[in-house]
Amino acid sequence: MVEFDSEQELRQRFRIDRVELAKPVSGSTTPDTSVPEDEERDKGKFGLLNALREELSSLAHRSDKNKNSGRVQSTDESIVRGYGLPRLDACCPIQTPMRRRFQTAVVAWHVSSFVFLAVLSIYAFSNPFLWFISIPYTIYFLLDRTPGNGGVIRRRSHWFRSLPVWNLYCEYFPIGLVKGSPLQPTNTKKKPSPDDKKSKWRFFKRSDDMEVTGPRYIFGYHPHGIGALGAFGAFGTEACGWSEKFPGIDVSLMTLVTQFHIPLYREYLMALGISAVSRKNSLKVLEQNHSICIVVGGARESLMSSIGSVDLVLKRRKGFIRLALETGNVCLVPTFGFGETDCYNIFHTGEDSYSRKLQLWIKKNYGFTIPLFYARGLFNYDFGFLPFRKPITVVTGNPIYVKDKIPNPTPDQLDHYHRLYIEELKRLYYDNRQKYGYGDVEMQIAG
Repeated sequence: MVEFDSEQELRQRFRIDRVELAKPVSGSTTPDTSVPEDEERDKGKFGLLNALREELSSLAHRSDKNKNSGRVQSTDESIVRGYGLPRLDACCPIQTPMRRRFQTAVVAWHVSSFVFLAVLSIYAFSNPFLWFISIPYTIYFLLDRTPGNGGVIRRRSHWFRSLPVWNLYCEYFPIGLVKGSPLQPTNTKKKPSPDDKKSKWRFFKRSDDMEVTGPRYIFGYHPHGIGALGAFGAFGTEACGWSEKFPGIDVSLMTLVTQFHIPLYREYLMALGISAVSRKNSLKVLEQNHSICIVVGGARESLMSSIGSVDLVLKRRKGFIRLALETGNVCLVPTFGFGETDCYNIFHTGEDSYSRKLQLWIKKNYGFTIPLFYARGLFNYDFGFLPFRKPITVVTGNPIYVKDKIPNPTPDQLDHYHRLYIEELKRLYYDNRQKYGYGDVEMQIAG
């Protein structure tokens, strides 16, 4: 709702000169009540301008009277609002620093990259001049099984994860990573042997210069929010200083398998170390002494997301617990992203509404869902699909060590570690909620 304090503010908002204000308006209370024929004829055509003149005239007559009486409230303002005038305070100012513009551009790329790369691949396939690239890539795309067999470790590029653009991505919100508890490195660099020192060519040196010195880790990220934006910044890039805070722990962020069905986009994800969240692939990654991060709540939790609340889907989510027991020598680490759910507004529909049934049907058949959400745009602050600039602080909890490998864990064993995990997650949340602006917000855990 647009409100105006004075004639000067209204004139500033709509850039109308005092000369326009002096012109008579049909139906106004000014001394000169004559209305030229041209203005009468154009009354309907220029109704918006007439309404603005009337509003300015009214404010001009009352400016002295209401100077010290607070905000002017009258039915005249409804005239201006009724014409759907743009809220100029909701638009990005021209004086916005260039670095903030770059931050917005990087986040816009992140939320739309799957669409852009999908369209680019379609264009390449439809252009005969690019068939010398698109045909070999299509063959490779159909035969390559890297996203589902643990091969993402070979595709993971520390250089790509460390690009400066990811610093801009994390500065946008901003996103921070807090080490709640020290974690023992999984891999430690070996001391060079005499044979290695004699080798003059790096090409002939052995690549297995790391030795296993600690457990692997399964990080459970909560809450999901709309796009797990904090998880991407903290686990999918080096912008939050992952390798410095957790040396010797190489982590792969796990996401939906369907995202790897998009040409080119799959290569982009794998370069960041992001892989498919299937059970087979997760086991393969863990077996190679790498760690994984799973957004436990998944698509169902995204439907429950709302600003200022903590609603988690966790009661029946025990697949990652089973994964830890079947692997052994693994630590479960609860991780909470404070501010994750504050980045988007969500349209919540009733459980029996057609839109909710459609969302659940899409989730059941395709593994993902489409929440109805909005936030801000590229050039405005009141509507769009870019997230709000809300701080996200990712805090890791204490590790829960699973020592022995249990190929077929019993329900009691699953329930035991699941209960320990929830207790640690609650401790992590309640110990930090005051610090990160969650006040007295209670954590709600659903199925």
